Amino acid sequence: MDQGDHKEGILPSMPESSASPAPTKKRSVFFARLSSTLFLWALVTVGIVLNLNWLFLALIGGLGFLALLECLKMFGVNDDRRYQIWTILVSLGYLGSVFQHCRSGEGAGRAHFTHLDLFFLALLLFGLFTATLTRALEGEQTLKRLLGSFFSFFYTIVLFSFLGRLLYLPAEHGVYYVLYLVAVTKFTDMGAYAIGSLIGKHKMIPHISPGKTWEGFGGAFLGAYVASAAIYFPFQAKLTQLSLTHVFILPLVIGLATVVGDLAESVLKRCLEVKDSGNMLPGIGGALDLIDSLCFTAPILYLYMTHVIGTAS
Repeated sequence: MDQGDHKEGILPSMPESSASPAPTKKRSVFFARLSSTLFLWALVTVGIVLNLNWLFLALIGGLGFLALLECLKMFGVNDDRRYQIWTILVSLGYLGSVFQHCRSGEGAGRAHFTHLDLFFLALLLFGLFTATLTRALEGEQTLKRLLGSFFSFFYTIVLFSFLGRLLYLPAEHGVYYVLYLVAVTKFTDMGAYAIGSLIGKHKMIPHISPGKTWEGFGGAFLGAYVASAAIYFPFQAKLTQLSLTHVFILPLVIGLATVVGDLAESVLKRCLEVKDSGNMLPGIGGALDLIDSLCFTAPILYLYMTHVIGTAS
């Protein structure tokens, strides 16, 4: 959102010869980011045209798993294989169970999901503490790895899995609700960046992300409403669960969740003193950079549809 964290420092003056390659570097980053974005949207397009829900589940699971690995690394969990391996195994079991339940047709909106969540959270915690008993404690370092493993699982796996649940929540055309969510979320980010870059002057939360401005905050909601209208009106026949009232309310709710989700990763990076979550996606950065806001907006839309609209599978 807005100009990002990369502008927070004051760079020393450089000789003219050293500064000249900068435009070339910016171009290479731009084309790398464009290539990654086009590739991801190509997968989405193929999934929609061919009605391949399994492809969306594979994409959701893959991005969530990559984000988990990045988050574990940020917390230093990789330094202790006991916590790392157990968290990965539980995460794979959880994703497999959730996606199997979605595909089985038993219903994405039933209480069974709550039981799955509680079971795997308890299983993870039990295993982590059991592993802790096998070696001498290292004080705060042990606690950081233990809590980091638990948080990483909940943040990147449980929350992001709501995107898969949305895919099967309505009786049909679930992919269009996922498309609606992704579009509104990403256009919120784009609106914030565009307006913040053009006219942003008043710092929003400088102690967390100096590049974010109140002008960009307004641009975020502008982007959310543009995306909401751009997806809803052409696909209104598919998005039968949404009325005009919902389409007016949802950009506000999703837009706010997007802003909070974006800032949440900034909080993590600052507290853990990490500059980037990863570089697995050329031009974009880490998988966590791509899904951070969706980890907040996917549960919001799912809960809105099940509790406000009353959608049942």
